[in-house]
Amino acid sequence: MPTSVPKLDLSPKLNRPLYLWNPFDYLLLLYWVFFFPQALQWYEEKWRSGKKLSDYKTWGEKWQFLQQHPQQLQLWIQGILLTLTVPFAMAKALELLGVNIYWFGVAVGVAYGVAGVVAFGVAFGVAFGVAFGVAFGVALRVALRVAGGVAVGVDGGVAYGVAGGVDGGVAVGVAILRPENWLMGCYLSSWLLKQRGLLTSRITVVPLPDVATLLENWLREDWQAGIYNLNQILEYSLQFIAVIKAINQAIKKIPDEQLIYRFSQLSEITKDWDLVKYCSASLRDSLKSRALDGFFLLLPAWKRSLKSRLNTDLRIDTFPHAIAAGFWYLYQENPSKATEAFQVTRSLLYGEEMYVLATILTTLEQPEDWQDIVTINLPSFPSPPYLRSNTWEVMNKFQTIIANVQEIEQATTIVRRSTALNRAIGELRNIIERGGKETEKDKFLPEAERDLIIKIAQKWKSSLETIATEVGDITITEPISSPYVIGDPVFGQLFVGREDILRELKELWINAAQVQSVILYGHRRMGKTSILRNINSCLDADIKLAYLNLQILGEVRQGSSEIVMAMSDEISEVLDISAPNDTDFLQSPERTFRRFLKKIEKEMTCQGLIIALDEFETLEYLIEEEKISKEFMKSLRSWVQMSPKIGFIFAGLHTLKEMSSDYFHPFYASFSRNILVSFLSKPATNQLLESPNENFTLQYTKEALEEIYYLSNGQPYLVNLIGFYLIRRFNDYRFNQKIKTDDKLTLEDVTAIINNNFFQQGSYYFHGIWNQAATSPDGQQEIIKMLAPYQQGLTINQLLETSNFTESEIEPIIESLKRHDVIEEKDNKYVITVELFKQWVTNEYYVAQEKN
Repeated sequence: MPTSVPKLDLSPKLNRPLYLWNPFDYLLLLYWVFFFPQALQWYEEKWRSGKKLSDYKTWGEKWQFLQQHPQQLQLWIQGILLTLTVPFAMAKALELLGVNIYWFGVAVGVAYGVAGVVAFGVAFGVAFGVAFGVAFGVALRVALRVAGGVAVGVDGGVAYGVAGGVDGGVAVGVAILRPENWLMGCYLSSWLLKQRGLLTSRITVVPLPDVATLLENWLREDWQAGIYNLNQILEYSLQFIAVIKAINQAIKKIPDEQLIYRFSQLSEITKDWDLVKYCSASLRDSLKSRALDGFFLLLPAWKRSLKSRLNTDLRIDTFPHAIAAGFWYLYQENPSKATEAFQVTRSLLYGEEMYVLATILTTLEQPEDWQDIVTINLPSFPSPPYLRSNTWEVMNKFQTIIANVQEIEQATTIVRRSTALNRAIGELRNIIERGGKETEKDKFLPEAERDLIIKIAQKWKSSLETIATEVGDITITEPISSPYVIGDPVFGQLFVGREDILRELKELWINAAQVQSVILYGHRRMGKTSILRNINSCLDADIKLAYLNLQILGEVRQGSSEIVMAMSDEISEVLDISAPNDTDFLQSPERTFRRFLKKIEKEMTCQGLIIALDEFETLEYLIEEEKISKEFMKSLRSWVQMSPKIGFIFAGLHTLKEMSSDYFHPFYASFSRNILVSFLSKPATNQLLESPNENFTLQYTKEALEEIYYLSNGQPYLVNLIGFYLIRRFNDYRFNQKIKTDDKLTLEDVTAIINNNFFQQGSYYFHGIWNQAATSPDGQQEIIKMLAPYQQGLTINQLLETSNFTESEIEPIIESLKRHDVIEEKDNKYVITVELFKQWVTNEYYVAQEKN
């Protein structure tokens, strides 16, 4: 939405560092010290990273800091030079005007200033040096008051300035309030700020006329832009009183239902949390209280009596006061007080959310050790949508952590306790790492509760780490049963890394107007069957899946009757609907099955049925062997298109487009999606190896995991095969040969099993890929043999130069090998995708062929 609120930029307009030999830079620096002290802080932050000079205590640390920040060193030198020269020059000028100068006092003031530059920074040092130097030279008694006032005015805030003014007397008050600066800046202050983005005074705390009204209007027109401008004024002036007045006036006109949302924005945008505080507490009473604290002439009893009449506490008597107090208490890491404040605003939009959040944080803060965590029972979370969705994501993590800690206490096996502990500590580390990011781009948690949440997570993590040794002390005393499955479909924790495919299938089948039919393809042992057998885990109860592996049909002596009978049996079992009798199938298989589909379409109570046919290439083989008729494919196509409630998923080595026979071509339009089943990602591969089940106790070294992924590229069958033989090797060494080994699987172990007949053990997989490459288009095996000896691969031109293929012939070969994950392109070169397959081609096949 367009807005007429200008975006202020009150920072200094200097895009270069100050130069040591530029006299105008010294004048600019003097102007900054006495009329724009915020510019010095801006300059120091712009030209440094990390800590500032005053943060370092020893001379060595300070000098090392200055050497690492040359711009800071130059500023430091310029500050010292100004402190040394300006007081003497001003004192000399006064002497020429007839003022008696006490030169020793000037020297003392300069010495103080130089020390201030070194210890506290240029702004503090120059202000002290000039003020003390001149003042000590004129009148020592007045000097202390004036210098103190100037220094506080330069480096202090509003409250400190007012307190210093009362404590230092009239001279200090004048130095802080700077009435002459206010008088010069009061005229046209609002107009200049609005029209030109200029602030006429940076150093007076007295509110400039109409500035508060202008800021209030900006806030009412565009809240976020207004807060941004407030931040600019707070950062580059001392107009805090005007800012607080503006925001309190603007809040009075915000509808109740928008208040929590607006305060939430304020807490995230503002750079000064006192803005939030003084939307609840009285700024006037707070300033009076601080002024009384600095008034040394008053007796303590008088001070207490006067302060008792002031209300400096946060108020929760109105919605705005209570909301501001709630956010402030969260920021101050006091969730119990925040709960009291948000209790008042529960009836507002997001009020219940903030109340429950404060209540949960109060509960999470209380545990002193891990056993206290076990007893935590968090209240029910509010319903979305959330004002603070990331915070509730973290609250869900704490819920999970509590469940894991409870399992530590309740589990009967060391493995389960250790796993639960590791999960809990891992979640806490994640919270600390993500929540602790400070940059706007990476910031995850809202600032109000961020520090409190991180503090709680760190406290819990430290508590749980104290029992890590006790819980995680596991000794393997008997051979380990291998959890890795070779060849068969996998279930449970072994089924990892296919979330994207399951998600896509879920989108196609659940809450869709029509159940879509899908081709699932990929080369052998990639996990297609495992996906089909695990689909039910992602489906709603309203979607049923009937699975049939066509290879179990065997010889098929009764033609298509055996296929449709097998399909009917699976469907009947899933839907609990009786199938036609075998006689009907034997006499008229296609017609009988079609009638059966119409029957189940009418009778089934679920939303849809998916018929999964695995090893789909079997149909092509049966047709070629004349076990079934080509006409069966026409019937199958009609069934695919028959009902919006019935879908098919075919799983095999190829897409339908790649099937060689013409009778597959009519199927193209019937299937909405071809989904490639490819390699596991590196994290999924590591998860499969390290956590195949809850009772797995062995660990992998980082080097072993890296090598397994390098060799297998995440090919599921090979990963499981390697894991299987690693377990066998471990059991043999530990329990047969009685060799003492660590409970870790290492790079040495991986190398040993690969060199010990691994290629012979995995020959089924390797020959399967090789034989698949013998299908159309011709020439795939030739390209594989050419690429096998080259670690870095070959370009298309190199392949053309060393083969008899033309460019038009080699392109479909390359595309087919890429599509089936046999080769991939890296840096314009083609390489074999799986290192183990490349080694098998080189050592087991390529070399043997060369010998022949």
